[in-house]
Amino acid sequence: MDATGHVVNTSLRQLEGPGSDARRAFASGRLIRLRRGFYVPTGVWLKARPDARFRMALEAHAWSNPSAVFCGETALFLRGIPTVKAPMTIDVATGSNGRLGLQPSTFAVRGGSEAASQARHITPPPVRRRLRRALAAEDVDGYLAVPLAEALTEVLASGKFARALTVADGVLRHDPDMPLLERPDLRDALARLPHRTQRARAERVASLARAGAESPGESVSRAIMHLYGFPEPVLQREHSDALGFVGRTDFAWDEAPEPVGEFDGWGKYFQSELTAGQDPQDIFRKEKRRENRLLALGHPVLRWDWADLEQPLRLRAKLLEGGLRPTRGRVAVEKIS
Repeated sequence: MDATGHVVNTSLRQLEGPGSDARRAFASGRLIRLRRGFYVPTGVWLKARPDARFRMALEAHAWSNPSAVFCGETALFLRGIPTVKAPMTIDVATGSNGRLGLQPSTFAVRGGSEAASQARHITPPPVRRRLRRALAAEDVDGYLAVPLAEALTEVLASGKFARALTVADGVLRHDPDMPLLERPDLRDALARLPHRTQRARAERVASLARAGAESPGESVSRAIMHLYGFPEPVLQREHSDALGFVGRTDFAWDEAPEPVGEFDGWGKYFQSELTAGQDPQDIFRKEKRRENRLLALGHPVLRWDWADLEQPLRLRAKLLEGGLRPTRGRVAVEKIS
């Protein structure tokens, strides 16, 4: 593929028309530069979701470095494993000690328009080079990436707890037939970790993975519950009353007063791919009727969203207000994110 001047399958010629001067478009602020030679329309960049911007930056790096082998969260992202929002860095594996760590960015925005000013504050993720002595690679939809077990092990061993638990849940949800720690490829990858503390940490997080966590928000919620010592919830429990099936709850506890918990990702109300075309008000009304039936069954209903997860003490307070109490020691891992 001739990727020069391309980003997400759009060439500068297509963007600006035959005979256009890309340098003029860049200078005026109509295009932003992701890296030298690779641009994207400023309006597209501003309107894109974080995961889409990550994908653009990833493609620009891959096109300019066709032999790049992606690792860590980036390799999991390429395989469709859910992450906590977009990965924070583009992780690239290397067998050389040279130029490890974060690499200097060539991202640039020119022009004095309001859009250009906004774009300057939305930078692409930096590239981070990680040392891998025995470098193996697989083709993943046209990209080179380390095997899934290697990528997962890296995040389990060194990623922040919530991010590590999220990808572990995601891998298990994609293939729920065998617990993570019973998988030969993952056991082999864990055995190759150089430090005992890394292996212990990775095995601990892997043991907490649950296929019933259906979104990153639910996984981050569980991470916070573990960190504060709250009892393990039952995931996706079904509830019924005299009228029949009420619904499934994200979280349920058998401890009195038997509360249920719901993570409210706003996409279920406003993203068309999740709402199936339903009016948000109709969805809210159905949720309210469902909640009233759960309350009638004697279950306090606890709700939280991303704002609560970004300030974990808020979720802790909601769990305490719902009648839950820490019943075990905190998970021996570092801060959440």
